[in-house]
Amino acid sequence: MMKVALGVSTLSAIIFTSTVSASAAMMCTDAPVEKWMSRDQVAKMFTEKGYEVRKVKREDNCLEVYAIKDGKKMEIYIDPVNGKVVKTKIKG
Repeated sequence: MMKVALGVSTLSAIIFTSTVSASAAMMCTDAPVEKWMSRDQVAKMFTEKGYEVRKVKREDNCLEVYAIKDGKKMEIYIDPVNGKVVKTKIKG
């Protein structure tokens, strides 16, 4: 009986960990790539807002903008369909 209880506990821990890991992934959009803004459109949008855009790349279901503004390096994750900022990381 002890082995069964231990097995159930271990299985529950694995399922919980997998669920937490899956939910930790950022969700920007579930729209097909054909509906996404182009990297050039995103770069232009951020440049017009005063950012010095270094790079725009795909990161899972988001577009990630590497840019500098006010002397700060930033990683900005956006919804690639509407350009809405989902998350911003400021570096140095």
